[in-house]
Amino acid sequence: MFMRIAVVDDETEAIQVLEDKIHEWSALSNTPVEILGFLDSRSFLESFSPGEFQIVFLDIYIDSLDGLDIARDIRKASEDTMIIFCTTSRENMPEAFRFHAFDYIVKPVTAERIQTLLDDALKVLPSMNRYISFTANRQEINLPLSECLWTQSQGHYLHIKSRLGEEYVTRMTTRDFLNQVEGEKRFLLINKGIVVNMDHIRRIEGTNCEMTDDTGFPIKVRQSAAIFKAWQDYIFSKLREGQK
Repeated sequence: MFMRIAVVDDETEAIQVLEDKIHEWSALSNTPVEILGFLDSRSFLESFSPGEFQIVFLDIYIDSLDGLDIARDIRKASEDTMIIFCTTSRENMPEAFRFHAFDYIVKPVTAERIQTLLDDALKVLPSMNRYISFTANRQEINLPLSECLWTQSQGHYLHIKSRLGEEYVTRMTTRDFLNQVEGEKRFLLINKGIVVNMDHIRRIEGTNCEMTDDTGFPIKVRQSAAIFKAWQDYIFSKLREGQK
């Protein structure tokens, strides 16, 4: 697995120390990493988008927009980005975990602490951060699967709708998409050229499927009962997993 990591801290030395320890872990675990350091909140937020980084290390005390504000903006855009606070004091720990932080570490950090932390992160990331890759508007897009609401083919192009309301158009077939998301139970083919993320279905009534973004899709008539059952089974399986 390739891991892309951001380190946001207003001290160059602090970024370098953390980068060195992450690279040590990378060599020991045989996990390739790319690390980008940011000395201020503005440069980081201009670079951030869902799927851009798997992990973000955040200092609490940065500039006028502190680490908690940055975490809030991250969570507005992405549910899956792993946030790890790395700071000098424990006093903000309770508030930090409001943003579903993966961990909170206090400087100075040790190599052993980072190695244990990233070993634990690696166990979680593969299921959290699978994404689909495609080209749209001459840009390479890596969209986390959790952020993808639905896809619909039109001619030789596929329309892909994100949770944030963006609609991408890429030269791809429905089969290409399904091949990329193979093994992901959340995606369901409900009609020719229409695939939906069952996490974002609001309701199914008869032969109509309504998504959480208010988009409605027709369901293949002969398979409507089977499609409704597949959705219900998926929801029940998630409930059972949550109760374990």
